[in-house]
Amino acid sequence: MKTFDKSVSPNMWAKIVLLTGANFALLAGSGLSTAMPAMMVVFADLPGAALLVSMIVTLPALFVVVGGPLTGFLTDRLGRKPVLAGSILLGGLAGSAAFFMTNILAILTTRALVGLSIAGATTATNALIADYFTGQKRAKFMGYQAAFTGLGIVVFLPIGGVLADISWEYTFLVYLSVFLIFIPALLAIREPEVTTQQESLLKTARLKINATQWYIYAAIFLLQLAFMTIPVFIAYFLAGLLGASGFEVGLVGGFSGLIIFFGGMAFERMSRKFSYRNVVMIGFGLMAVGFLGLSFARSWPIVIASQSIIGFGMGLNMANLTTWLAHGLQPEVRGRANGLFVTLMFLGQFMTSLVFTPIVNVTSYHFIYLLSAIILVMTGLASRLVDRSVSQTLQA
Repeated sequence: MKTFDKSVSPNMWAKIVLLTGANFALLAGSGLSTAMPAMMVVFADLPGAALLVSMIVTLPALFVVVGGPLTGFLTDRLGRKPVLAGSILLGGLAGSAAFFMTNILAILTTRALVGLSIAGATTATNALIADYFTGQKRAKFMGYQAAFTGLGIVVFLPIGGVLADISWEYTFLVYLSVFLIFIPALLAIREPEVTTQQESLLKTARLKINATQWYIYAAIFLLQLAFMTIPVFIAYFLAGLLGASGFEVGLVGGFSGLIIFFGGMAFERMSRKFSYRNVVMIGFGLMAVGFLGLSFARSWPIVIASQSIIGFGMGLNMANLTTWLAHGLQPEVRGRANGLFVTLMFLGQFMTSLVFTPIVNVTSYHFIYLLSAIILVMTGLASRLVDRSVSQTLQA
């Protein structure tokens, strides 16, 4: 079976788009978590206010779930570049539009459109990275992408905290930054050429999922289900525990993002020595330790240390899972396979509010972080069930 022509090598601007395209709209919204207490005050009189406000953060995830399979299909059929550029434009427009709205239903509508933009950008970007790179080069670039996610959190969370302390509406203006990569996406991205035989394969190939890939999909779902308890609940947790302001919440989250950067950067080196499933054990184990620390935290040092451990594990896990998935995929199904990956990743994020809000109402924030630790350690241990023959270390 022929593969995509690798002769098209991404230039510097294309690499910047690849590093940021999957994350920009997502990261721009990360600062919204710092504004949730202020939004709760504004919309407190509405029935179901707590759920509606939490959905401002989590609703995009639902529409990534809805849009993931569709954008995966379009990425394979229409091409990576049209889906990527269109998604970036939609994310910037829809995300910043919420600044002008005071009706929570209108705001939630814009959040739905942001979710569709994230689905398209993430699916197309991951497919392009798999098209351009193989083996250790792919692992290195996937690590860079995960590292940029952490670096973006370092920038966007503190900015969101500052803006939230001024007024909650201003946090939506961060989405204007998404437009910075629209023109580079149009001009710098060049897709690998496809032969006539490959075009036929693109139209007829079916996505077949093996047991290892099912584990990867389950792992990304559970990873995000647990991890999102931080952006959804941490502002309330720290405000009640330590009287933290929006800026302080954003600052701690930004520092954790910096550690995500180091986790992503560490992945390529670790992938030379360990199999994918062993990296899963390390990454999920670290995150479980971090969440356990949060569950017993009573002071700033423990909170900061715990979020740092979680951040390093998150950077490691995201790079590892995306690379592991790409390792076994043929070019003609990469769009759909990554679309399903994105769908389950954001389904986990969306389910966080639905699963944990009722639990926190009858227990405590400390308990949900303990529960998150249990989920993560069990997911890591489940990797031992994956066949050794398909969990090898990277070669070439």
